[in-house]
Amino acid sequence: MTVPEIDTMVDSNQSPSFPNRDTTQIGDAQKRSGPSSLAANMSDQESTTSGDDIDLRQLRHHTKNALQRIVSLVLQVPGLRGTPEGEFLLRQLETRIQLSAAVSDALFGLTHKPEPMTDRLRLLCGNLVELLRDPTQAIQIGVSVRGDCPMHLRAPVLRVAHELVGNAVKHGMRTRPRGRIIVRLQTEPNVRTRLTVIDDGNGFHGDPRLGEGLRIAHMFAACHGGSIDLKNDGRTIATLDLPHQDRITM
Repeated sequence: MTVPEIDTMVDSNQSPSFPNRDTTQIGDAQKRSGPSSLAANMSDQESTTSGDDIDLRQLRHHTKNALQRIVSLVLQVPGLRGTPEGEFLLRQLETRIQLSAAVSDALFGLTHKPEPMTDRLRLLCGNLVELLRDPTQAIQIGVSVRGDCPMHLRAPVLRVAHELVGNAVKHGMRTRPRGRIIVRLQTEPNVRTRLTVIDDGNGFHGDPRLGEGLRIAHMFAACHGGSIDLKNDGRTIATLDLPHQDRITM
């Protein structure tokens, strides 16, 4: 299946949606009947959930509640709404907290279950650009997906995409008023999955400097028998290649 390229123009006037608070309530009869009624109210799937799944579910719940509380506290600070600067700071802080939650969801599903791979990559890249760009910058992000990335490679692809796109915004687009980042994910069945991130930013000369983000990206690639290549042709082109498992064992 080929997914058409999706272009998202950064718009600082649009804030991403923030997950709603869990409003599940226990009825009066359930409260009176005690814990046994609560257990009976759980689905079969919930009652047989593994320990790891419960840990992740609790982490999602904790993260959602903490982020919502931060937003609530920010909105209650007296005097911040009295000046244009205060209003701007409030909007920026609230928006970036929400964007951080959205990036975490795309990577790990911290506040709700992750979307399908194509949506996760699109949401990750778009929200990450919004999170890291300067408020005065206009950065376009284009995402295209071709083929079905194997399930066991989805997590490393997303984690490396996080580092490569973040690198493009923080370093490639530094001091530039506008720019464009292109993200392509291509899968050749039974051969390899390739992620390419291209930006028209500042570029680099000579050997690229390996900061923490690129080191992490290289570590993810190495764990799955893959590699990362960086080159400059007037643009910065970062490529992750991950061979499929049957190719590694041949």
